[in-house]
Amino acid sequence: MLKFALLGFLLRQPMTGYDLATAIRTSINFVWPAQLSQIYRTLSQLEDSGLAVSEVEPQQGRPDRRVYSATDAGRRAFESWLGELVTERDPIRVPFLVRFFFSGSRPTEDTVTQLRVMRDLHVKDRDRLADELPRQIAAAAALPDGTELDPLIWDSVRRAGEMMAQTWIDWIDETIERLQGADERPPQA
Repeated sequence: MLKFALLGFLLRQPMTGYDLATAIRTSINFVWPAQLSQIYRTLSQLEDSGLAVSEVEPQQGRPDRRVYSATDAGRRAFESWLGELVTERDPIRVPFLVRFFFSGSRPTEDTVTQLRVMRDLHVKDRDRLADELPRQIAAAAALPDGTELDPLIWDSVRRAGEMMAQTWIDWIDETIERLQGADERPPQA
């Protein structure tokens, strides 16, 4: 999946690995995060398979930049991938929920503390998606080689992330309330 995300960005404009990391961080990170090391490893694979090429740009007083571009073969591979129908849901792996599943033996207060930490993380995500990403989408939409629908589609993906974060917040609030209510019941004889 990362190789196609990178190709998608490179088809818009040539970029360095660092540029790609920034583009991911400010757009699709909430659905497909990538570390800089993964990005560079994948760029190398794209070059090895002829889907991308790189060029070293010398810089004065700074390290040279390696700028990557998608090739015609990269464009064809990307368009083929983009045209494939998705007919199955991908499994969702949420390490937190696995841990939470087994937390019944822990003191309720500890579990509620963990839930509040997770809630804070989801609030930050929701707020970033609601406040920062629309500006970044508008800036990205102004770049050449885009389509008229790009801003609408990008905003729809952003909105999905915002809604997912809000769903997590709602679930956590409900779960905290249920846990605290269970703690208030007298023990059964």
